[in-house]
Amino acid sequence: MPWKVSPVSEIRLAFVHQVRSLGVSVAQAARDFGISRKTAYKWIGRYREQPAHPLADRSRRPASSPARTAEDLERRILEVRESFGWGGRKIQAYLAAQDVPVPSVRTVTNILRRNGCIGPNTSPTEPIQFFERSHPHQLWQCDHKGPLEVGRRKVYPFTVLDDHSRYLIACHTCLDVSMKPVFEVLWQAFGEFGLPEAILCDNAFGTTFEVPKTISWFEARLIRLGIQPLHGRPYHPQTQGKVERLHGTLERELWPRIRRDSLEHFQCDLDRWRRDVYNTIRPHESLGDRPPVSRFRPSFRSRPDILPPVEYPADAVVRKVSTSGDVRWQCCRLLAGRGLVGEYVRIEDRDHEVALYYASKQIRVIPREQLKPNTML
Repeated sequence: MPWKVSPVSEIRLAFVHQVRSLGVSVAQAARDFGISRKTAYKWIGRYREQPAHPLADRSRRPASSPARTAEDLERRILEVRESFGWGGRKIQAYLAAQDVPVPSVRTVTNILRRNGCIGPNTSPTEPIQFFERSHPHQLWQCDHKGPLEVGRRKVYPFTVLDDHSRYLIACHTCLDVSMKPVFEVLWQAFGEFGLPEAILCDNAFGTTFEVPKTISWFEARLIRLGIQPLHGRPYHPQTQGKVERLHGTLERELWPRIRRDSLEHFQCDLDRWRRDVYNTIRPHESLGDRPPVSRFRPSFRSRPDILPPVEYPADAVVRKVSTSGDVRWQCCRLLAGRGLVGEYVRIEDRDHEVALYYASKQIRVIPREQLKPNTML
């Protein structure tokens, strides 16, 4: 049989009954109930004031709150939340930039939480460490997002982000994750903003998982433009943390309100959000709560009109890559990669090894003792 626990109000009423009806002294009754004499007199006095409902806990809310945020300002904060889906920090920075006398970030966050816009605080207590390049266009990060269903078909938005400024260079809808549509998006971005020094993407754009490792069709075109292709460690998305964070922003702030009835409407909303919200007015915490446009500038390296050809010295040993991805040299077949089919590579004969180059990029180094006639190496 479970214990019966009496409400606190009934215990208080029993205490008052002992004093008023049974004639027990206040000091003795206080000792019996384990309370102080000050608390005892408080409940006796409250019983005398309101004998109908005297012993229930009263609200501790202050009678007035002179420092409470004005209703008009609170309504403005909620309107910004409804329009952009931002948290307290970004809303505070956005309104402050418009010379609105906005309260602290904590107060704005409490307003959002009080109105059910956000849940309880679950953010980590440890400070976040940020790593970034020192200038724009030193590194671009890019990746696919999706798949999403738009117009009753699957699409894969492709995003390109500048590492230093967080400027969203491109956000284009692709119908698949192949390399050619991605390079077309980058080619247009190169024409608009100039060339970066390096591009970081995941291993879907390279040949990391192939043995031996060569270079892909996508990497070959970047090399011809003088851009260094970089890839994150396999199964380690933290390497591309900035573009992954961008994808989280898309999920929270844009996907719930973007039009998906057609590809045209979907891309139009993407362009408008990128141009009018993310790059120009959305505060970014790692930028001191300023928008990315405050740090961004075009690259000093302009894109050529056509993809530059690969040139080698006149005395270089050059071979054309076959449809099997290999070249023949001294009765041996050296694998250069299927991404270079139809291209020319340079072979450098060294003392104890043979090296393959595409433009200035070293593709492979093969020890001489491994060379065997009519064998793919």
